Amino acid sequence: MPEFVDTHVHFWDHRIEGLHWRYLDPAFDHPRLKGMHRLDAPKFTAVELRSQAGGCPPGRIVHIQSCVERLPGLETAWLQSMADEHGYPDAIVAQAHPADAGIASVIEANAGHRLLRGFRDMLSPGTIETSAFAAGFDLIADAGLSLEVLVPHSKFDAVCALADRRPDATLILGHAGQPVQRDREYFEEWSRGITRVASRPNVVVKISALASGADPDWSIDSIRRWAQHCIDSFGPERAMFGTNWPIDRLFGSYAALVEAYLEITAPLTAKERQALFSTTAARVYGLEARSGA
Repeated sequence: MPEFVDTHVHFWDHRIEGLHWRYLDPAFDHPRLKGMHRLDAPKFTAVELRSQAGGCPPGRIVHIQSCVERLPGLETAWLQSMADEHGYPDAIVAQAHPADAGIASVIEANAGHRLLRGFRDMLSPGTIETSAFAAGFDLIADAGLSLEVLVPHSKFDAVCALADRRPDATLILGHAGQPVQRDREYFEEWSRGITRVASRPNVVVKISALASGADPDWSIDSIRRWAQHCIDSFGPERAMFGTNWPIDRLFGSYAALVEAYLEITAPLTAKERQALFSTTAARVYGLEARSGA
């Protein structure tokens, strides 16, 4: 198989002071993802990821923020120290909320860590259309960092507006634009929105969480058209795969998910597949090739 850069992984280690992973608490409730506390263990790092990946281990790993920090930048500092000692992750996407008044201090708190490549905002659906969000996005773009937004198709026009506002900045549409239903009408609305967002050359789509979004009993055929429309709209040069691991472990094995991506992309050329599995991610996140790769 082509080299795989996993663009969406969440690590934790309960020994780290000042960090708390709420989704691992037994009382945590999510509208779709039930029982995430079943994933809990003392830690989840690259060692555990590789043990779960079977015959499809990632060559490089992009860590996406996933915890509550006592102070901004603590998660990034921990991940950077892990990478310095053990070699993983290969890039860090930290937490930030562009609409917050303190966004400048959050950027500053995370700056200086060599693997920082951008921020993700999980509050985007409620704030992405505000002037405060746009101003915060400007600060992130001015710092030369990307922003990953997690929004449903009803907010895709706001993504387009941000992309138009800063054509010099990279926006990442997380989790394939969060498709949370599987009926035909929903697919048509979502797919029209994906096509609109894809018309902005500075937006990249991350194809991930298609199982945890709305399809816990997923199969290759059930996720195929969603992944395929992202690829057809953005092109392999602006689309990349992620696993959302270990969250999507609730819905199957790592190897089964990677093998699904392989089958969906089987009709493509070797270069196109390589883009989806690694080269797009390497460009977006400024990844260096590992020795021997």
